[in-house]
Amino acid sequence: MILAGIEIKEPVVLAPLAGWTDTVYRQLCKEFGVGLIFTEMASADALVRNQTRTLDICRFTEAERPIGVQLFGAEADTLARAAEIVAELRPDCIDINFGCPAKKVVKRGGGSALMRDLSLIEEIGRAVVAATPIPVTAKLRSGWSDTVVVEACLQLEQAGVAAVTIHPRTQKMGFKGRADWRLIAEVKRALKIPVIGNGDIAAPADARRMFEETGCDLVMIGRAAQGNPWIFSRTIAQLRTGVDVPPPTNAERLALCIRHLDLQARHYGEHVAVYTMRKHIASYLKGVPNVAEFRDQLFRKNDIGEVRADLLAFADNLEETTVNA
Repeated sequence: MILAGIEIKEPVVLAPLAGWTDTVYRQLCKEFGVGLIFTEMASADALVRNQTRTLDICRFTEAERPIGVQLFGAEADTLARAAEIVAELRPDCIDINFGCPAKKVVKRGGGSALMRDLSLIEEIGRAVVAATPIPVTAKLRSGWSDTVVVEACLQLEQAGVAAVTIHPRTQKMGFKGRADWRLIAEVKRALKIPVIGNGDIAAPADARRMFEETGCDLVMIGRAAQGNPWIFSRTIAQLRTGVDVPPPTNAERLALCIRHLDLQARHYGEHVAVYTMRKHIASYLKGVPNVAEFRDQLFRKNDIGEVRADLLAFADNLEETTVNA
């Protein structure tokens, strides 16, 4: 399909996950067929202050396209200037975050805090759209405590935003409770621009059900992709054929985990890779039998050679079984 002028070959999207979706992980997800990728969210304030580390969050390789860079902030002028800076990297779209519930983001007036002020949401949308010829998209929650997402999306559509992603939980809910997919359907009925559905996609069948229940154009997968890029290829197969492809075996999980470690070391250096991979390793190993003691011992080690050798040894002793789908 065509979304915001971008050709999307598969209807599954990788969510922007702070601390997770760096360039190495994004490239792995691309190998599993994900149709559209978003970077980790980047601070507009930091970009305007010329913080190199924040700009590095926004960098990507050509292999990751199509890709959107996500920005968060609280002021229209600052977000517009940040969009101009990011536009120099030539992403396929620039996404505005109106949905992050993290305390440190909300405290600064960004993310889902903006759902309390629909006039500011529209002002931000217009300012960012005017700042760059690159298509602008937006990711929203259903509201702060009350549901205002349909009205907010209508205002963003009027402001020139090319597509929206809906996570139908309020800020107050955090990630608790059930995402109310009926709100995605309401937004889809109200808007002419494409709508991406997000929330509670834990397995391929959930994605099929979201399409059927909401009529959304694409489905975004976030937390379920942590340590599990197979969810993209499995979801694509489910959507194409209705057949459930089996989840990876434990051995396959360990093999990709080790490859991820090697890629991380190549990109960031061995010392950084040991520490940044711990959360990924924990996710790859989730549900694997007898992993708790092994993981605790592994995370005490700082030498990448020892970490890699221990992972290989652990993999050699695994039975050819699968964990949760």
